[in-house]
Amino acid sequence: MKKIKLVMERPFPTNVDINIIDVTEGKERRRGGLTAEYAKIDLKPVLDRGGSLEDAIQDYDDWLHRTLRRYLLDECEIVEGREELLQIIRERIGKFFE
Repeated sequence: MKKIKLVMERPFPTNVDINIIDVTEGKERRRGGLTAEYAKIDLKPVLDRGGSLEDAIQDYDDWLHRTLRRYLLDECEIVEGREELLQIIRERIGKFFE
């Protein structure tokens, strides 16, 4: 199983770029990047079904795991950066659930 570290760039109001770093064997190797988008339109499915902030955060966490698995073609363990990413998203989208 691969061990992955997520390193966020400076977050923007509607998205944040994420660097994917493979740290499986103690060596850091950049594997690529992702962009998490969290504008109001990106939250439409959650808002339409009456979901909560926690539902939206869970959707983003699920998206992250699905995307990494598809991108890396393997199961992976996020050893660093997951909580930081979810906190950035929480801070940016909280206003839509007040």
